[in-house]
Amino acid sequence: MDKEFKNYPDIAPVMGAYSRATKVGNTFYMAGCTAGDSTAPLPDQVRLTLEKIKGVLEAEGLSIADIVKLTTFVTDVKEWAANGDAINAVFKDIFQGKYPPNTMIGCAALALPSMKVEIEAIAVF
Repeated sequence: MDKEFKNYPDIAPVMGAYSRATKVGNTFYMAGCTAGDSTAPLPDQVRLTLEKIKGVLEAEGLSIADIVKLTTFVTDVKEWAANGDAINAVFKDIFQGKYPPNTMIGCAALALPSMKVEIEAIAVF
């Protein structure tokens, strides 16, 4: 099966020697996206990150509804819990009631100190 490695420098640039996404058959695997060097509060970083994911999907002719799995890495689980209502509002707005499974993993740090959240996605079309 052919693999197509993809990058989207105008939507979600990568920070190193890796691809933003890989298409394999009818499956689209996206590397973790972040809000970049934004110093915005956590709920805003979640929105910025999901908007990048949405933009990449739309560049491929896909939509947020094609996501079948998310993995979310967060640097402060307590901050995530404290902002739960605002974060849930973002997910409700973006996914419109069709919520993919989402595994949340607490981690010590992400690539930049300003990054509070990183989300990777798998879509099927």
